[in-house]
Amino acid sequence: MSSIHGSTRQILIVGSGAAGISAAKAARARDPEARIIMFGEEGRLPYYRLRLCEYIGRDVDYDGLKINREEWFEQNRIRIEGASKVIAIDPKAGRIRTEEKEYGYDSLVLATGSTPVMPPFEGKELHGIHTIWTLDDVAEINRDLAGAGRAAVIGGGLLGLEAAYRISEMGIGVTLIESMPRLLPRQLDEEGSEIFSGKVMSLGISVLCGKSVTGFEGDRKGHVTKVHMADGTAVEADVVIVAVGVRPNIAEFHDSGLSIGRFLDVNERMETNIEGIFAAGDVASVNGRWSGQWSVAARQGQVAGTNAAGGDAVFENADVPYILATMGTRVVCAGDAGVSGRDGSGGAYGVVRKADKDKFSYSRLVFRDGLFAGYMLVGEPAKAFNKIQQLINTGAGVEEINAVLYG
Repeated sequence: MSSIHGSTRQILIVGSGAAGISAAKAARARDPEARIIMFGEEGRLPYYRLRLCEYIGRDVDYDGLKINREEWFEQNRIRIEGASKVIAIDPKAGRIRTEEKEYGYDSLVLATGSTPVMPPFEGKELHGIHTIWTLDDVAEINRDLAGAGRAAVIGGGLLGLEAAYRISEMGIGVTLIESMPRLLPRQLDEEGSEIFSGKVMSLGISVLCGKSVTGFEGDRKGHVTKVHMADGTAVEADVVIVAVGVRPNIAEFHDSGLSIGRFLDVNERMETNIEGIFAAGDVASVNGRWSGQWSVAARQGQVAGTNAAGGDAVFENADVPYILATMGTRVVCAGDAGVSGRDGSGGAYGVVRKADKDKFSYSRLVFRDGLFAGYMLVGEPAKAFNKIQQLINTGAGVEEINAVLYG
């Protein structure tokens, strides 16, 4: 839609997750007169996906999950087109097309998010095998769990860990299967990972690391009964949760002229290579960096929405702590993980660890050239992460930091 002098800007936002809703809020704040339309595929108002696992084993409270209620959208004149999948965009014409109709735009924000990966496992079509991404997914999982004796969760990331924990709380035996040699290898060192794994197993959850799943076996009714692995072993399971990662929803954009690698490429203003088109959240890579975190997606959406409404905001790609709160414990990691010896720029590292395996407690403090540079925390010390986060890149010493962590 070409802007005509004196007309109102029309901003279209494709996606209703963290980035999409933040973009809508920011666009409205920047331009009180703009026409803003948000497109979502589920037919529901935006809700907190991060909290979906909380409803494993109990009734889903959709109202409690809503980010904003219907009245908020009405008051802010943000129109929601639910159950509306955008199937194509035409940048030259300034239009998008859904399965039902076309819409013109002056500026466009692509915040289509991502979809869970389901690897080509043999037997993946069997009943009882699930991913977790929507309210409907959780409802289906709960139906299957109602009569289950054993469950398997494939993937030891945040989502897989939380799913395994919630299922174990129901009194159902759970096996957690991770293809990497240990849990949270990207977040924790070996000692921290060992302590966290000890906490998981203390809850009665079986942990199998370094295992590659090949497929599933089912009964005559087509319901899953076993998970098979590459080493010839198998575990029994009446319900399987697959949580091995996500892929960005970019299929509809490949013929649009947008610059696409694994994600939509954007700069620090969340601009794509096409004027008037912005992208944010799981679908976007900012100058080659991708996050996948809800809080980051929300900040990116704020920048994209502001600029789509004529502003000049910049996204600052600051390091955000990795925070995992599940299994009755907490893991927090931030800053420089540190290496033995010296790094390429000549920085000297020092690492101080403190562990209590009986209490499943661990801290790793990293110092670079005398400055506090980063940390890994498991268990009780992680409760104080906000306080020591403020000490990063300062000359705070070990005694001072440990006093904060351990009282």
